[in-house]
Amino acid sequence: MTDKTTLAIQSASRAGKKATVTAHIEAMKATGSVVVYTLGPKGGIGKSLTGRLVIDGLQAANRTVRIAQVDRAPTLPLLYPEAITIEAPGAEEMRSDPLAAVRVFEPLEEMVLSIAKTDAVGVIDIGAGQNQRAFLNFVARGKFDRFLTGLDIQPIALILITADPSSMAQSANLVEELQLVHPTAEIVPIVNLRDGRFNFLSGTPAHKIYMDRIVPLMKERRRVTLPSIAAGAWPLFEAAGMTFTEAVMANETALVEKLGMSRLMVTALQGDVSEFLAVVWPRLGAVTGFAVEGFDGSR
Repeated sequence: MTDKTTLAIQSASRAGKKATVTAHIEAMKATGSVVVYTLGPKGGIGKSLTGRLVIDGLQAANRTVRIAQVDRAPTLPLLYPEAITIEAPGAEEMRSDPLAAVRVFEPLEEMVLSIAKTDAVGVIDIGAGQNQRAFLNFVARGKFDRFLTGLDIQPIALILITADPSSMAQSANLVEELQLVHPTAEIVPIVNLRDGRFNFLSGTPAHKIYMDRIVPLMKERRRVTLPSIAAGAWPLFEAAGMTFTEAVMANETALVEKLGMSRLMVTALQGDVSEFLAVVWPRLGAVTGFAVEGFDGSR
């Protein structure tokens, strides 16, 4: 799982790209299970969105998925009833009970054991702030890195990065901290273009942070660019409690009833979401191990 795969995909022909992605996914299946984390320095930068894209892509590809969310206000169980929730202890609780940050993660370890030696993929969405601090504490104190290695499970950490200067610096700090406590995890930067492209005027603080902190951490790493979805396309489906798979697979009549809009409007919105997935699913699938029919990784 090195950057060589990405370079091969970028330089190959359309047919070659599809073959390279397919071969990589099959190799991942053959080498054991995978656990995917979605992390980021603050809320609202696309962690759960990325997690949902991975979950829905895996399910659409008929892969077995185990889901967990580390958050005191979880949202994934509303969409995926099988998801387990881990509520990270607060700072005061951790001070009064030093083992609290380890004890609450016992269900996560049980989930990992359930997918060991299978082709299942675990997806763990980790909230920001105290949730993230508690998770990193657990990884370090619980020797989680060694535990996964012993089970032949490959950890992949998807780290969200947006064009906001403070967020970029915090994402870089997160990468450094994760490397210390979880050295075998493959860190994959997710460059989220939701807030715009990473084009900064030379000499500005944002440009300096980008060049000094972000460019080095992306060097020789696989990375995924997450384009912005068409304005207004996804919130309506999300408000209706739909997954990405449901949004693109539903027929027009069902969507008209569900969204309360005209056939013309729901058709246009469904097309916008489908175009977004046609770009995003192959990119994320090449990293996390899935390929959805009709989304061939050639974009």
